[in-house]
Order: sequence, then structure tokens, then C-alpha cells
Amino acid sequence: MPAERLNRYIALAAGVSRRVADEMIRGGRVTVGGAPVFDPGLLWDPSEQEVRLDGRTLVPVREEKIYIMLYKPDNVVTTMKDKEGRKTAPALVGELSSRVFPVGRLDFHTTGLLLLTNDGDFAYRLTHPRFGVEKTYVAKLMSVPRPSELNVLRRGMPIEGKMTNPATVHFLEKKGDRAWVSLRIAEGRYHQVRKMFEAIGHRVTKLRRVAIGPLELAGIEPGEWRYLTAKEVKELNDYVDRRAAETAGQGPPPDALRREKRFETPGERARRRVAKRAIAEAALKKQAEKVKAGEAAKAAERKKTRRPKPGRKKGPPAPPRGGRPSRH
Repeated sequence: MPAERLNRYIALAAGVSRRVADEMIRGGRVTVGGAPVFDPGLLWDPSEQEVRLDGRTLVPVREEKIYIMLYKPDNVVTTMKDKEGRKTAPALVGELSSRVFPVGRLDFHTTGLLLLTNDGDFAYRLTHPRFGVEKTYVAKLMSVPRPSELNVLRRGMPIEGKMTNPATVHFLEKKGDRAWVSLRIAEGRYHQVRKMFEAIGHRVTKLRRVAIGPLELAGIEPGEWRYLTAKEVKELNDYVDRRAAETAGQGPPPDALRREKRFETPGERARRRVAKRAIAEAALKKQAEKVKAGEAAKAAERKKTRRPKPGRKKGPPAPPRGGRPSRH
């Protein structure tokens, strides 16, 4: 069996949270192979060593790993429960075979990609700062920023006395006196994206997260969700491994190069839907015309091959009944 983290094993076997499991281990209540351990992150092989809690052998209940992509709508909190009674992100998913929790957070008025899972290690790797996982956002601004102002975001800037890391910024679209800008960062401070734009003089009216690492928000509408594919989970884990190497100063491996992604603005998405609908309507119209033309051709062919009905032969008029034939 593969090595497993001790705190995760304790959490599953004892039915407690990961934080409580950490406290149990640090408190000396757990032994591995008969020896007390105090490191919650200890990796061990369940097939070779016995784990005991307060002297009792623990056998964990294995649970199916669940990975979910949710399109978080506006006015939804990402906590498991809300004291104010507001709608929560887990409530949008409903009851599953295992309890899932949000991976990180999105602000109350920020929409877009939110992951939910029951895999603690997966969530830890995606949220801990040392892995440097990048998140991409699309922001609608009340005004149009100048290139020099966007360069400030690219270089890094002080927010509440602390410098931000350099961001990847792309100007997407200008519509009247409004603008759409994409921003990719590897940080997650409170309201960071909004504060960064406010610091250069532009207020954010809408904010949507469109990607986490290589995983893009696709295939669902606001309030909808779907399971991640095995390929998507693998790509996320491989990406986190690369980012960990990069942030540790080892540099990215050769296959870590990637293209910049171009994300749709709401205007572009609406135009694409209109175009798609027009193409579908044109295809239906063409099909209807084809069927009509076929029916007309068949009718013409039937008319052409139709035989005339047999009629009475023409001849001299019949003599009147009961009389002699006329001489005239």
C-alpha cells in the first residue's frame, strides 16, 4: 500500500476533523508500531505498522475520493454553514455519498470556479502558499485603465503595507467607459483582486474566477456543478508538483511551458451564443427546404408517370328509347 499521512488516517478512523487529529497526535495519544509519534504529517505504511489511539487499534473507513467543479453564483458564501442563513456553496451540490468541503474561498459577490472535495491532501496542495497555485480572474471595471496602470499590477504593488507578487495581466475588452481585464495571481489575500484594482484607481463591479492552474471553468452555468474527470485531477496534481518545484527555486521542468489562455468576456460569450443559435436555425431551415424540395420532386414524378383514366369511346348517338331511329 502507498504511504499515507498520519493525521488523515486518524481523522478517517476516529471520525474527527483534521485539526482535532493533529491535536491528538501532538498530545501523545497516538502510537505507530508501538512507539509514540508527535508529527501529524508523518508518512507511514498501513500494511506494515499498526496505529493505536489511546491504546486502541484504529481501522479507517475508506471513502471514495470526490472532486467537483462548481460555478459559484453571486450572493453565495463558501463556508459549510452560515450564521446569517445565507445560501452556501455546499448546499448547491446537495447530499452525496461523502461530505465535501470547498477548496479555498470565493468572496460573497465573486462568481466562478470553485472546487469541492473530500480529499484533504488535494485541498491542502491547492491552497497552501508554498505551492504557489495560480488563479485566473476576469474583472469588469467601471473605468478603462491605462497601460501604465496595468504595468503596476504586473510589477507588484503594496496592499495594506505588504507587496503583492507580480501578476499576469491582459486587457480583454473595452465597451463604452467600462473595461474587462484578466488577472492571474498566485496569492489569496482577503479581497486582493478588488484591492489591487482600487489601488490603481479603478473599481471592480463584477469579478469571476475562470481558472485554477490548468483547470478552466467550462461546461456549466452559474449554480451548476459537475464531477472532475480523472484526467483533470491528474493534470491538477501534476501542475501542483511543477509549481512546488518552481517556488522552491528548482525551476520548471521542460514540459512545464504553456500558452497564455484567452478567456471570454461576457459580451463575447453572448455573441458566441447568438452565433451558435443562428447557425442551428440556418441548419434547420436548410433541412426543411431540402425536405420540401424532395417532396415537390416526388409529386412531380408521380404526376408525370400517372396514366389517364379509361373513358367512353366516341361514336354515333344512341337512338332514343322506345322510338325509331331518325332519318335525319
